[in-house]
Amino acid sequence: MSDLYNRMKEIEGKYLKPQSFKQYKNYWLPESIVKESKNVLSYGVHRDVGWEQAMCVDNPNLNIHCYDPTPDSVKLFETNFNFKDKMTFHQKAYAKGGEKMKFYYDKSDLTKCYSLLPLPQFGENPSFIEVDTISLQESLNDVDNKVDIIKADIEGVWFDFCREVLDFNVDFKAFLIEFEVKLIDNETSIKQYEDLLKEFNDKGYKLHLNRPRDKILSEAVILR
Repeated sequence: MSDLYNRMKEIEGKYLKPQSFKQYKNYWLPESIVKESKNVLSYGVHRDVGWEQAMCVDNPNLNIHCYDPTPDSVKLFETNFNFKDKMTFHQKAYAKGGEKMKFYYDKSDLTKCYSLLPLPQFGENPSFIEVDTISLQESLNDVDNKVDIIKADIEGVWFDFCREVLDFNVDFKAFLIEFEVKLIDNETSIKQYEDLLKEFNDKGYKLHLNRPRDKILSEAVILR
């Protein structure tokens, strides 16, 4: 594996403790938190609401708001599926400014995730669609400023999202976040990754590893 991967794993091992939580599709959470929660903010659906559905099995009273402007997600919410009545879909991407932005994708492989960043794997002149965006602070208005569980799988915009969580001291029970460390500027990304985990840790949050990944990607379960 690369030096960047090894550095990420070293940081991950320092800050993210093993967990023994209950599995909800691709994420693990304390079962008690899921059963005691009401409002959920889920950023990044990409044609799969398995995590949201799995939580609804344990707690059918959840109020889940899903944010994702990718065409596959729009099509998904035009169909019927279990627990759809517990979910409100917003055709918006996360961005701290909340303005209309370019949403890049690989036109040669539409199964790949879209990103607000023109990632190298998209090629030199990546295709894009223009999408509406929403900040975390704006999203909180959808749940009357009371959120229990937050999930953010937002393809590289994790630094801005975590800064909102920390800078505005957002109250929550559990926060699931994917850190795609290998982005446009790897040195900047690895430093931001370490600095964020250190800040969460120093402020008393409980940090756990969601699951180990054999790629330059780190998944965290952050509890208050």
